[in-house]
Amino acid sequence: MARQRKIKRYHYGSLNRRRRRGRFLKVLLFILLMGLLFFLGYCVAKSLGDLQGRRESAPSLPESSPVSAQPPESSAPESSELESSVPASQEEEIRAILMPAAEAADPQSAASFLAALDEERYNTVAVALKDAGGALAYQSAVPLAASCGAISPSAMTMEELETLAGAIEEAGFTPAAWIYALQDDAASHASYETSYLYENQAGVTWLDQAADRGGRSWLNPYMPAARAYLADLTAEIAGAGFEQIFAAGLQYPDTRYPQQMGYGPYQDSISLTGALQAALNEMESAAAAAGGSVIPVYAGEGYLGEADSLYGGSPAAIESERACCILPEGRESEVLAAVPDRDGLIPAVAESQLSALEAAEISQYLVE
Repeated sequence: MARQRKIKRYHYGSLNRRRRRGRFLKVLLFILLMGLLFFLGYCVAKSLGDLQGRRESAPSLPESSPVSAQPPESSAPESSELESSVPASQEEEIRAILMPAAEAADPQSAASFLAALDEERYNTVAVALKDAGGALAYQSAVPLAASCGAISPSAMTMEELETLAGAIEEAGFTPAAWIYALQDDAASHASYETSYLYENQAGVTWLDQAADRGGRSWLNPYMPAARAYLADLTAEIAGAGFEQIFAAGLQYPDTRYPQQMGYGPYQDSISLTGALQAALNEMESAAAAAGGSVIPVYAGEGYLGEADSLYGGSPAAIESERACCILPEGRESEVLAAVPDRDGLIPAVAESQLSALEAAEISQYLVE
């Protein structure tokens, strides 16, 4: 009997499905790989493009121009910018007129005074707030001012004083004040700690002449309490809106009895000129803290060497940015020629003397 032949049967359908699945996976893997490569290439290209863009936009110095430690000329501010950085109190000329205390005390009189002023001739109005006797034209809150009797019942209140300063400013002028500093018979008579001492005897006030002849006491610049009193008044006045304070009477007494004039326990600590400088410095510091400044007032003869006893020498030795000198009539040219620094000089003159200032090419003044 013949052997039966075994026939091997193949399942072609299953084999084809496995082959097709394998090819599909290969194709899918290939597509994913190409996509990944494309994505990586895109990222690299974008990064290179951004880097190139930053390089092109970054500023660079020309190769032929070395780096300089000094700013270029174009970076320097214009002259107008430089001028605007200077405080107005230093750059503006002062052309002032003095308003008497009687005018200042009455609002209507003050308004009439201001309305009549020539704005081309004047830009500042100085109000007399402390006279040569030490009396104040306003009701000061400084304790010594009240205790020494320097305030009269008719004096302006602080609110009225501030209103006056505002009225001057609204009229187009700079508010200023005129005070007598060391020339003060009120505060110096009220306290031995502020006055000169007769032959340096404690508790005995020195007078510039005999009492029966109208002798007066003075504030002593060697005394800390006297300087503090003036500084307190200065701060008060500047705080009320008065930007400049003309300080007259910043001197020693003109007396026939200098030998008996005792300067007190601090006499040997500083020179005569140095004591006046100390008083001025304290007043200036007090004014500056309130936004103001102090302009000392001297006798014009002091620059001619005719009043050395009043200043311990020439007033030119006392340092200040500005100074006012009282010009004696008929001697204007003589005095002005003796002033070493005329840039900051503000002569105090009568209106009839303005022509003499014009001839001397001085444009600042205070008309009394």
